[in-house]
Amino acid sequence: MAHRPLTLKYRPQVFADMVGQEHVTRVLSRAIESGRVAHAYLFAGARGVGKTTTARILAKALNCERRGAAANPPGADPCNACTSCVEITTGVSLDVSEIDGASNRGIADVQALREKVRFTPTGGRRRVVIIDEVHQLSNDAFAALLKTLEEPPPHLVFIFATTDPQKLPETIRSRCQRFDFARVPPRQVTARLMDVARREQADPEGSRFTLTEGAAFLIAHKSEGSIRDAVSALDQVVSSGETTIDEELVRRILGIADREVFFALADAIVRRDAKAALHALHQGFAKGLDARDLAEGLAEHLRHLLILRVDPEGADLVAASAEDLKRLRAQGEGWSEGDLLRLLRIVTDVLTPMRDSPQPLIHLEAAVMQMATLEAGETLSEILERLQELEQRLGGEPGASPPRRSTPGSGARSSWAAPVSTGSASATAVPPPQPSPREATVAPQPAPREGAGSQPAMRKPESAEVHRAAGAVPATAVADEPLELDERVEQCWRQAIAGTNARKRLLGAFVEESRFLGRTPAGLVLATDDLHRAVIEEKENRALLADEVRRAFGEALPVVCVPLAGPPLAEKPSIESTREMVQRAVAWFEGESIAPAQRGAERNRG
Repeated sequence: MAHRPLTLKYRPQVFADMVGQEHVTRVLSRAIESGRVAHAYLFAGARGVGKTTTARILAKALNCERRGAAANPPGADPCNACTSCVEITTGVSLDVSEIDGASNRGIADVQALREKVRFTPTGGRRRVVIIDEVHQLSNDAFAALLKTLEEPPPHLVFIFATTDPQKLPETIRSRCQRFDFARVPPRQVTARLMDVARREQADPEGSRFTLTEGAAFLIAHKSEGSIRDAVSALDQVVSSGETTIDEELVRRILGIADREVFFALADAIVRRDAKAALHALHQGFAKGLDARDLAEGLAEHLRHLLILRVDPEGADLVAASAEDLKRLRAQGEGWSEGDLLRLLRIVTDVLTPMRDSPQPLIHLEAAVMQMATLEAGETLSEILERLQELEQRLGGEPGASPPRRSTPGSGARSSWAAPVSTGSASATAVPPPQPSPREATVAPQPAPREGAGSQPAMRKPESAEVHRAAGAVPATAVADEPLELDERVEQCWRQAIAGTNARKRLLGAFVEESRFLGRTPAGLVLATDDLHRAVIEEKENRALLADEVRRAFGEALPVVCVPLAGPPLAEKPSIESTREMVQRAVAWFEGESIAPAQRGAERNRG
């Protein structure tokens, strides 16, 4: 007996045998049962998903002699045993015409078809015309078909099948009931292949072979959702004569890349081992895979890792066996979703230059080395959390001012206040304590006050020469304006910082780290470096800070930023190591360029 291909031997004969097209078969079955059969159907979808097969089942169901009889089970499926069903199955029925649109695309062919379909059916109930790849018809043929399609005889049913429905004229599409056939998921294709293997083993005249689940997954993945392509590939592998069809045999016969190559390559990338990644790449190249196949296979492998990382239960989206799924989940644990997206973007971006390059392997090597040395990324929430922890370590609770040191015996007075002399005018003044680098700049040594027992209410006005001698601010910063820094001024300033923190956390942190020198008749004076000044003097930030200063002091006072001449604002390594992190966070939040601030920071480091 002549060999019959598996695609024809196990072609679905009833609606229930269709795989992955339940949304189509359900509607057609209900329409047949209720008698609401349209005069024209349009079946659209990819190749090998069951368009023509469904058209034949529909034609048999419309002409089945036993359907609806008392002895036949109820439903829309044909019996496949009566004369009409057998003739349609074998392709010799006079009532069902199956035409190839590519071979019969002219106006003369359509005119001959119109003359043929006018006659009533010879044996069945309906005349059914199936036109496969109907989009291949010419415009004149469509025009000749339009009148018959618009007013068909009551016994006529058109079924159009196409892989490109957009090429059909709108006048044709609007007169048809359209059904879109979906690609079959890999799991359902695998189940169909396993069912074909079991039925072939049970057939006394069938082939004797054992199909493993992993091999079925490989064939299903290569078919790209096409049942016909999957069964044809299985028939090709069975033709090798092997009794056991496993993954290795399928890879060798169908030319599928070995998945172990990509497991080894991805494992080296995940471990950030550039040397091992390069060796794994060349091992795959030595096995006969070209550079483009390696790049596409690696992209697919990273896609599997990303899907299982996002949805550990999304096995239906990954064409892999249960063992490979477990390995993929374990391999993706070392990367976050964002990092896997970066890896996938790198390998997909290299495919275009590889296609046009005479040495595509060099591009792939560079991409693999880049992926193997890629550092883990940080999200914006992680950066903000680090900033908040840093502020808490340096200045206490968020929103609070940094702790201040007071001189011995001065109570709550600021360290900027001059020490009070007691006794006679010739008594020696108590020297002030040395402030830490975090505190204000080094305070000048004041002369003893005249008189005994006097309690100063505010700091003695100091000239620019005193500031220049102390190294606090340059002489041009505040000129000869006196600086006022008493307890009330400091309290109001702390209220302004707290209000700024409540409204804008990052701005409050930068203001809090600046050195508050005091109040002058011209406004409030802050000693800042270039980075802090760039943030504070930004237009929106300056308006927000001015609003909080007006609330705290009860009047509008401008904030003047003067250059820093004392120790740096941030001498601790934790501040210095996170300067770039702060700049990135400011750029993300403010939406403004901070290039001047970066240049200023470079000058400060120098």
